[in-house]
Formats: sequence, structure tokens, C-alpha cells
Amino acid sequence: MVLVSGCARLPKQSSGSQARDRFLATYAAAHGPERGVAAISLKRAGKGGGRARVRWAANQESVAVIGYVGPARALDASLQGDELLVVVRHYDVGVSGKLRREEGLDGRLLRFLATPWDFSLPWVRAALEHAAIEPAGAGWRFQGAIEEGGRFSLELSERGEPRGLSIRAGENGREIRVRYGPERNYTAGRIPGWIEWSFSGSVVVLTIEDFAPVDASKIRYRPAIEPEWRMLALDEADGRALVRWLLGIEEGGTAEP
Repeated sequence: MVLVSGCARLPKQSSGSQARDRFLATYAAAHGPERGVAAISLKRAGKGGGRARVRWAANQESVAVIGYVGPARALDASLQGDELLVVVRHYDVGVSGKLRREEGLDGRLLRFLATPWDFSLPWVRAALEHAAIEPAGAGWRFQGAIEEGGRFSLELSERGEPRGLSIRAGENGREIRVRYGPERNYTAGRIPGWIEWSFSGSVVVLTIEDFAPVDASKIRYRPAIEPEWRMLALDEADGRALVRWLLGIEEGGTAEP
């Protein structure tokens, strides 16, 4: 048992290039569709918070999420490239449409931030391959650029495991910080047992309970739309306000659906 436990951890990395190679091979390797189950908590500055459970499935550039509050299904959301669909069942309201990068809602970045332990997305891997590396305490720090003038900084432990990530999208974009908890073994591999996002005064913590491969044909990206639901277009002001409210990046107060 001692031998198995020791072999499960990554060895210490003696150079930046070695740390990069090991990180890319371990965390940025191509893989198949995956699904997960987790508990999620949200706290917004001065606005209280809440708890829920989520199930998600991700495949390449697409991800689908279902949220539950108690036994009730409260939210359906999916992202396929830049095509976003969100339904808030509690309010019988939803929004769909194409994300526009110039509005600060980039589909590729949003997809990565939904599962920020998955560095295999092509643009993420490319950014890491070209990043500058420097020692940071007992570990390493990757720093580099993303499109439209954005920057990122990724902190690794001495064994090359992700510990912290900061991303600023665009020259004047808000900073999003991600913290990674200790890794755990799941059916689909080793990933952090918890993830914390902090941005715009909000803090979101995801505690992962299950993580496993999934059949891509079983991923449902679009729920059946009920006739009584009010569906908004993302290119409408109300639709954009709803998405920003859900993401916690609203401006000028909280938008109510």
C-alpha cells in the first residue's frame, strides 16, 4: 500500500522544461467524453449565497450542466462552441444565442473555466506550450498570453500539480482566479477534489464527488422547451443581462429575470 501510494504522486520536477513536459503529458493529453457529479456553493459579496448539486458532461468544445436545488431540477445549461443555452426552471425563463467575444463573453474561455482542470483544449495547450516558466517557491509558474490581449498565470506545486490560476481576458477585462485542491483518484483519472473560482466579489466552490468516462451519444445539450417558458435571445439586452446575472458579472446591480 505504501508503494502504491507513493507511485500515485508525481515526482518532483528539476527544471522548468521538465515541469512543462510532464504537465502537458499528464493534464493536457487528449481524452474522451467525461461526466461528473459535485456539490456547489456560491457566495456573492453583500448578496448572500446558496448551495446546489450539479451534474455535467463535457466533450471537446462542448459542455452540458444540470443543476438541482434539493430534489428539484433548477437549471439546464449547455455550451457548444459559442452557442449558449440556459434555462432557469425556477423562473420559467431561458436564454439562447451565440456569444460575442467583443462583449466579454468568449465561448472558448467560458468552456475552459467550466472545467479548469482540463488543459487539453487546443488553445489552452498552445498557450501553455508558449508560456514563460519561472521558479515559484518550491514549484513553478507559467505565464503567457491568450487572445485579445488577455494574460494568464498558472502556479504548479513542486510535483507539477496545478495549485492556482489567474486569467484576465482582454486588456481591461476582469480577473478570474481559480484555486485547486489536492488531487483525488476518480474513474476518469486524477483531478483536484475541489475547485474554487473567485471573480467580481463572488466565490464559487465545486466539491467533486464522481468523475468518469461517458458515452458521447448520451450527452443531452438541449432540454425540451416548455410552452410556458419565456425564452430570450442572447442578442437582446434582457438576454445578456440574464447571462451576466447567472455568471455573477452583472454591472449596475443585480438583474432580476
